[in-house]
Amino acid sequence: MGHSHPAAPYATTAYARCTWCLIAAMAALTVASFLLTGLRVDPLSRPLLLVPFSVLGVTWWFYTSVRPDRRLQAFAEGFTQVLLILLFGTLLSYAAAAAPVPFQDANLLAIDNALGLDRDAYISFFGRRPWLRTTVTLAYFTLMPQFVVVPLVLFFKHQPQRLQQFSFAVGIGLLVTVAISVFTPSITTIYLDLGLPVHAKIPPALYTPLPTFQALRSGAPYWIDLSAIEGLISFPSFHTVGALLFIWALWPVRHVRWIALALNAALIMAAPFIGAHYFIDLAGGAAVALSAIAVSRWLSRRAANAAYASEQAPEAMAPAE
Repeated sequence: MGHSHPAAPYATTAYARCTWCLIAAMAALTVASFLLTGLRVDPLSRPLLLVPFSVLGVTWWFYTSVRPDRRLQAFAEGFTQVLLILLFGTLLSYAAAAAPVPFQDANLLAIDNALGLDRDAYISFFGRRPWLRTTVTLAYFTLMPQFVVVPLVLFFKHQPQRLQQFSFAVGIGLLVTVAISVFTPSITTIYLDLGLPVHAKIPPALYTPLPTFQALRSGAPYWIDLSAIEGLISFPSFHTVGALLFIWALWPVRHVRWIALALNAALIMAAPFIGAHYFIDLAGGAAVALSAIAVSRWLSRRAANAAYASEQAPEAMAPAE
């Protein structure tokens, strides 16, 4: 791990303000897009969602105002930011899916084919190894739990700056993912996995996001049930974005870095058949994640330098004795 900047605590505070600005922008976009598309949220569909926000809010207030503790305050703030980013990002994905843009399955498949990526061979490889398929499948479903585990690990390992970097990177990554998905909607590869042509009729007993897309694009009021959220984004793959951000966030923590690498590599490996992603979806997700990390690191340096300069300014202005 590298050495901390001399103004690290001040930089963390400045960084948190930037993340709050990002969250405010996501909230404003959510409200505006819902007004345009006629979407609504049923707040009673998942009342337990209020519990973590309430607990974190009280914790944040207590360790900021009653018994100041910079470490616990930074953890509660960073954790709250991650949850808000996921909430607004999920809602924005529904607004993105409501845009009347033609489905891009044929184009995404054409890119995979042009790259020489054999989907049947890939799925057969895991099909001949049930233990490997089971392993990567379990890893695939750790995406959301890791948004809880990663902040906890960073808290216990005294990494408040890394938590703030992670929160901001998740916000940038999710916002960019949703923005791109407006122009690249997809029904996913369930057609191919059933041996059917693209856009062929799917048996009604099997899940496909098509009915949700159709309902969102119908122009009729649509109420989002928070207890039955669907993944509507194919390109770029947010599972890939999240997996790479988890690896990056935990890399300074020596005792868990290799676990994070193995777990999230398995998560990405499962995306083509468990998440029904095209291979190009994974490449798009990787590009978004690397861009989010680059922006987060740049902002971290700017925040640290600005905080250090403001800390030194009073000393420079003090009269000499």
